[in-house]
Amino acid sequence: MKPHWKWAVLSPLFVATEVVAELLQPYIMSNIVNQGVLGGNSSLIVPMGIQMAVIALLGLVGGLLSIFAAGTVSYRMGADIRSALFRKTMDLSFRDMDKLRIGSLITRMTSDVQRVQGVVQASMRLLFRSPVLFVGAVSMMLMVHLGLSSVLLVLLPILFFSIIKLLKHVYPQIINIQSAMDRQNTIVQEYVSGIRVVKSHVNEEGEQERFRTNNDEVVERSLRVARWMTLLGPIMSLLLNIGIAVIVYYGARLLELGEVNVGDIMACVNYMAQILLSLLMGSHIIVSITEARASMSRVDDVLSSAEPMSAEARDGADDSSDMAIVFDHVSFSYDDGVGKEVLRDLCFSVKRGGTLAIVGGTGSGKSSVANLIARFYQPSAGTIWLNGQELNSYGEERLRKEVGMVMQDALLFSGTLRDNLRWGNLSATDDDLLLACEKAQIADFVKAQPEGLDYQVSQKGMNLSGGQRQRFSIARAIVGDYPILLLDDCLSAVDMRTEMLIRKELEKIEATKVVISQRMSSVRHADHILVLEQGRIIAQGTHESLYASCDLYKEMIDNQMHVE
Repeated sequence: MKPHWKWAVLSPLFVATEVVAELLQPYIMSNIVNQGVLGGNSSLIVPMGIQMAVIALLGLVGGLLSIFAAGTVSYRMGADIRSALFRKTMDLSFRDMDKLRIGSLITRMTSDVQRVQGVVQASMRLLFRSPVLFVGAVSMMLMVHLGLSSVLLVLLPILFFSIIKLLKHVYPQIINIQSAMDRQNTIVQEYVSGIRVVKSHVNEEGEQERFRTNNDEVVERSLRVARWMTLLGPIMSLLLNIGIAVIVYYGARLLELGEVNVGDIMACVNYMAQILLSLLMGSHIIVSITEARASMSRVDDVLSSAEPMSAEARDGADDSSDMAIVFDHVSFSYDDGVGKEVLRDLCFSVKRGGTLAIVGGTGSGKSSVANLIARFYQPSAGTIWLNGQELNSYGEERLRKEVGMVMQDALLFSGTLRDNLRWGNLSATDDDLLLACEKAQIADFVKAQPEGLDYQVSQKGMNLSGGQRQRFSIARAIVGDYPILLLDDCLSAVDMRTEMLIRKELEKIEATKVVISQRMSSVRHADHILVLEQGRIIAQGTHESLYASCDLYKEMIDNQMHVE
């Protein structure tokens, strides 16, 4: 709220104007009754009536201005929080993304922010209005008649106890509702992103049942909270209406004794009603704040997530080192060193301009090696060196310019082909893009489109085949002209002939390449080959040496002889 402090300060001032106007009305009314009606001084009725109308008009203006101020602050603040969350999401480490989950991040950026925004808007009026009205009404009631005000001494402690007890019971259940909403968003996100898999397996009923079960849980928990909250209004109304009845009865007795006027009784009844209104408003805003407190805590979990490791980057690489990549006793676990290690004690090096191939069975840790080189994750133990420097000494921007990555699950964004291809180099010309497409064996597709590079790609590139998406991803990496190129099974969806042509083009690129593939034809020509099994290097060397000495490698080659 700090950037919007002017409106934030003005709002309670406008609220105070509105409340003062409301508090003066019963007091003026009691004077009209006592002096004008019962006192026989009818000349006071019209001036005091005009006075009440003017004060009511001022209260109306104050109320409208307070609503405007509260809306201005809350909507601008909500926009600021969403922007901050989006920026923070862009900077989250992959480990933090794994912990928070995509469905939960969406919930926090939408419904949680909306809840916080709504409670700020309401509280800027009600949070100030409720206590001011409460204190003002109690003060005015004491000023009108001290004896009638003694009813408050019994009622107020009971009311406060009821509110506090109820809120303590409700808050944990509100947290449970939001957790269930997280799961619901995750279910929807998984269904939408995997809708082809669901339909291909005819599992719509299973997904509907999964959603229905979680949705019923959300409803049940929400109704449980609602049932408790519905008790608050009737309890408060009952107690305060009892208080009003006591005031009327006690006032009637005092009236017989001549110790109070009818106008005073009317004023006290009105002030008791205002006290009821203030407490009802206060209880509702406290419930809203309770809900928003949970939402704000969840928003803060994202905003306070640890920053990616800051690097005191040095200019340039260490030219004295001829090694582009060195793994020095590196181990890694996706659970920050707590869970099972997926990589254990890896030691290898890659010369500048050389090609390293990594092979192994499913789950052997091949992609994890690429993730560590790209610094998507931090190793649990050991050190990674890049061009003679520790990997963590690279600044984020410099590292991204140094290391390019093409993944098996090629992702293209909605927009033109030109927009997608220029991600690695925003200054690339159309000729550069077409040349990269030639090397990636996808130029024929571009030239066949009437729009050329302006061809519109749908969300996630779903109007392209898997092989086309992979080839455009390779072209994007070629445009980036990265000194180090990580190729993580990025030719799995192309045919053998196209793979051979792309591989020959990639061999011409003067870059250090790390090739991960299940196809042995893609790795056998590498300068150095690692064979991984259960996160360990069981053998390393050239194709010829491994074929002669490593049974696993020989078996993988023999099983794919038909590829040749």
